[in-house]
Amino acid sequence: MIASVVRSCVAPFLRECPQACGIVSLTDVEVSSDSSYSTCYVSALAEPQRAVDYLASRVPEIKKALGAALQMYRAPFLRFRIDPRTERGSRIDKLLEESERPKA
Repeated sequence: MIASVVRSCVAPFLRECPQACGIVSLTDVEVSSDSSYSTCYVSALAEPQRAVDYLASRVPEIKKALGAALQMYRAPFLRFRIDPRTERGSRIDKLLEESERPKA
């Protein structure tokens, strides 16, 4: 439940990410068992680290919205990370393309 609320509170800030990042999406949200931490995995077409840095700079605003939505005394601490699955998937696609090319 908390993960879906985090996702809905972060979504408006994704739209405000710098244009240099391209399309930015929140691929996964993991909440610790005691609900004190929430790790948000971010994917961006162009500059994912810039998107993560931007979202990290907006944590106070996101946390305020999250606290209001959850109506909890303490909202989870938010962490933003680049989703490694996106990069891994691109690498696998590239390897598959190379393996399908005829060898000279």
